[in-house]
Amino acid sequence: MCPSMNDNQDQGSSPYVPDTSAILTGKIDLLSMDCVLPSGVVGEIKKGRMGRIMENTAMSLRIMSPKKIFMEKITSAARNTGDLPYLSQVDMEILAVAMEIHGTVVSDDYSMQNVCSSSGIKFMGCGIESITKNIKWGYVCKGCGSKFDKVDASCRICGHKITRYPIRQGKL
Repeated sequence: MCPSMNDNQDQGSSPYVPDTSAILTGKIDLLSMDCVLPSGVVGEIKKGRMGRIMENTAMSLRIMSPKKIFMEKITSAARNTGDLPYLSQVDMEILAVAMEIHGTVVSDDYSMQNVCSSSGIKFMGCGIESITKNIKWGYVCKGCGSKFDKVDASCRICGHKITRYPIRQGKL
């Protein structure tokens, strides 16, 4: 199971807050592990075989929606690291629930791990190696090289694509 893989954090007794991919790959055993599922994750996996399994075990699953204050804190943290444009609403819910309950995020998403690292949220990968550095992202135009604080679809100066680059990296 996933908790023994790539576990670079001290999990202690904190519940796991897995993302959808950790569940769908079978790396998380919802029935035998202490897990809390954000309602957005449940919505993503309601279709198919896993959805039918969840219907049969719904009484034993812990499902919650994050409080608004924690969504605001995560939004601010993701904006500060530069990861906000790369996180979905469900990703944000996972992070907010983990912050609220002092849980451990289980995800291979490096943007999620980066926000966890900068916010003091425990995290672990589930199939690939976890991040080893905390990154603050900036944005640069591939055409003219102009730098921006936030990402746009294209450069407002020359129209080329904007991409992110690491402004600052630090050890976890």
